[in-house]
Amino acid sequence: MKTASINLLFQIKLPRFYAGGPLALAILVFLAAQFLLAEDGTASSGWVNMTEAFTRQIGVQDNIHDYERRCLGMIVVPNGEIFMLTSGKGVCLSTDQGSTWTALDGNVVTGRCETGFGFSVAYPYDGRLAFFSIDGTCGVTLDGGKTWQPFAKILRNFEFADLDWNVKNPQTIFGLLHEPFYTVLSKDGGNNWQQLYKEVEGPKDAQKLTSQYCLGVIDANTLVRSHPSLGGISISKDGGKTWTEVAKYKVLGRRPVHYGNKVFWTTTEGVIVSTNGKDWKLTGKGPENAVFGPYFGATEQEFMVVSDKAFFLTHDGGKTWDDVAPAFFPPETRWRGNFARGQFSYFGWDPKRNFLYASSLGNSIYRLELK
Repeated sequence: MKTASINLLFQIKLPRFYAGGPLALAILVFLAAQFLLAEDGTASSGWVNMTEAFTRQIGVQDNIHDYERRCLGMIVVPNGEIFMLTSGKGVCLSTDQGSTWTALDGNVVTGRCETGFGFSVAYPYDGRLAFFSIDGTCGVTLDGGKTWQPFAKILRNFEFADLDWNVKNPQTIFGLLHEPFYTVLSKDGGNNWQQLYKEVEGPKDAQKLTSQYCLGVIDANTLVRSHPSLGGISISKDGGKTWTEVAKYKVLGRRPVHYGNKVFWTTTEGVIVSTNGKDWKLTGKGPENAVFGPYFGATEQEFMVVSDKAFFLTHDGGKTWDDVAPAFFPPETRWRGNFARGQFSYFGWDPKRNFLYASSLGNSIYRLELK
């Protein structure tokens, strides 16, 4: 694409006054730089493409469908390892901040993550993470990607899901399927699934409502959910049979994030936290309208969230925040989606090296070094 752009530049007819002169050359150089910046999306912003060579090598750079190219899901864990889902090799791992990549032997994950919540990490990180994809196979690893357990397939599989990370091998999994949007629950580690509200959620109008739910697991007996137009946070202690509203926050994250026995959730007001799913409180003021995260560092006190405006970091448990970089969306394809619903974008943070990561469905993974 860069070559094509440069060729196009040299087809531009400059005014005769400038033709052949040093000013004409300067103009061409300037315009060429602007074209390269626009297409590369990295030179002016500091973001560097970390996966183009690898995805080209494994043959997924130019798949027929743009939603099957390059990166189809990304997890960055606190030690700096990056897990990337691809259509060619399943889950691939980089242990050197994206410089080199290896397809993980025995990984069972296929398909693509169409939300930035199609994967989940147990914090503090001890090797446990899961991918929830559509049109493929979902799975969990308990040992940092050495071995994988697949989940039983149900329809087209998942928009996203949450797990009971309170136990070493999660058995309770609560999630939302993709087209049709059905709420499902497993109590045996994903071997069997129960469609909780199949009759209610089946009609077309109901599908529009269901597709917007945010869902979470507090523990084996406690589920939570929220809907942007139906109220705040509700809790169920009976496997989703009955629900009681317990808080008025407007949740934005499609699922909460677990740190030990606490769960954190992004809202319009900031990040909220709970240990029981009933009592919620803000970690501090703002940042408002962050959707993605939290992505934790080495401790519960440091984490990152992302809004459509910026990346925000806290080092005091969410009491105060630093706006560390403007929002960034990889430039290759059209899959930027509905940010407010968490669609198509993936983010990560390496706290050891102070790197931010960003990708989206069908795009490369980009890295930014914070100064």
